[in-house]
Amino acid sequence: MKNNLYPFYLSVFGILLLIISPAMLSDGMFLDGLLYATISRNLANGIGDFWHPHLTKTLSPVFVGHPPLVFGLQSLFFKILGDNIYVERLYSFLTYVVTGIIIVRIWKKLIVSDSNQTAWLPLLLWITIPLVSWAIPNNMLENTMMIFTSLSVLFILKSFENRRFLYLFLAGFSLFGAFLSKGFVGFFPFTFIFWIFLIKRNISFKRFFIDTSLLLFSTFLPFVVLYFVVPESIDSILMYINKQVIDSVQNIQTVETRFYILIRLFLELIPIFLLILLSVAFTFKVRFSNSNIKCFLVFLLLGLSGVIPMMISMKQRGFYILPTFPFFSIAFALLIVERVSYLMKKIKTGGVKFKIFKYASILIFAIGISLVLYNSNKIGRDEHKIEDVRAVGDIVPKNSMLAVEPKIRTDWSLHGYFARYHYISLNYNIPINEKYLLVDKHSNFEVPSQYVIVPLELNNYELYQKH
Repeated sequence: MKNNLYPFYLSVFGILLLIISPAMLSDGMFLDGLLYATISRNLANGIGDFWHPHLTKTLSPVFVGHPPLVFGLQSLFFKILGDNIYVERLYSFLTYVVTGIIIVRIWKKLIVSDSNQTAWLPLLLWITIPLVSWAIPNNMLENTMMIFTSLSVLFILKSFENRRFLYLFLAGFSLFGAFLSKGFVGFFPFTFIFWIFLIKRNISFKRFFIDTSLLLFSTFLPFVVLYFVVPESIDSILMYINKQVIDSVQNIQTVETRFYILIRLFLELIPIFLLILLSVAFTFKVRFSNSNIKCFLVFLLLGLSGVIPMMISMKQRGFYILPTFPFFSIAFALLIVERVSYLMKKIKTGGVKFKIFKYASILIFAIGISLVLYNSNKIGRDEHKIEDVRAVGDIVPKNSMLAVEPKIRTDWSLHGYFARYHYISLNYNIPINEKYLLVDKHSNFEVPSQYVIVPLELNNYELYQKH
């Protein structure tokens, strides 16, 4: 069976491509990812620096909303590959490829027998989570943080085998990377050793205490190094904490209940629950393994450790919990792995049905690739807005300021598209002194007399020029 596993992986990868194909290479992106791509592109072109990223001249000229590591990493892709919309998509996609590899490596540390034959299982559960496929083309910071949080867990597992202190230090550095990607939310794997101690009972309290202490030390040691070597880095981190953390907890509310994040988690995991019920229906005689049940609880609690603390704040979004999904996927895969192994042993690799499955997996993969390419250069979300930005960008010079009326000053995606595609900053200050002025077609804004309309057919706006 070992040499016949590729259809399972091809099917998983093909299904993923089918799901993301409409958005993977099409134009238009979720606001946050659009802004992050703009910051990264700016950094690649020497606009701003690592500890002081730059968005636009008028909107966050020094961006302190998040730590800067993702922007720094993504800027390397822009430096190497140039400036087009496929750069951030490739970067974002590769974060999932790397995370998928780490999930497989974690799985092989947990499953002693048949790990190679079932390593596709947690990947399958992972890609069925709606937010996972949504985040791939949308360039979220959590995509990168997910690599570091998953790596930290892998290194902790490795520390139980050999080179204990080395792997604990690597786990700590990974958590430091998680913090520099998205902040304190990346620290939830600190609980992993505790859940192992509490549930599996295969380490002593002394081992738990020493290992956790080493993990804490190796995580915060880089902060001390930064303080002495790059003092401005600490100022940048403190500005992030004041703006994004303290202000969010005290003043920002995006949900009506603190339980929103738990409800969202349950909804996102529904596809996994359905697959579990399906597996039980076909293998109701197979019993659960006590060893796997304990591992299931460890990873379930690890995932919840990354979700429940978010209830402190009333600022909650579903994609905040993206880095926990690899662990939930591993947890539920552990719950049904014996059932899947039972079914796989019944497969006759030389039979007609398996040959059909092999050809079907190749077909699914090929269709997925074809649909991704077919949808490239098309416009997905914000179609009319992007068309208008492109038309205006052909007239207004790059690296310039474009005046906008007050009504559209808070259209943040408009800021993002102009900055991402044309290096144009939107100036909403009154009085208006810029050469060009953009006005909403349906507003009652009184255009200053020194401006005349530019004969340009736009969907939602009108462009004026000083005469």
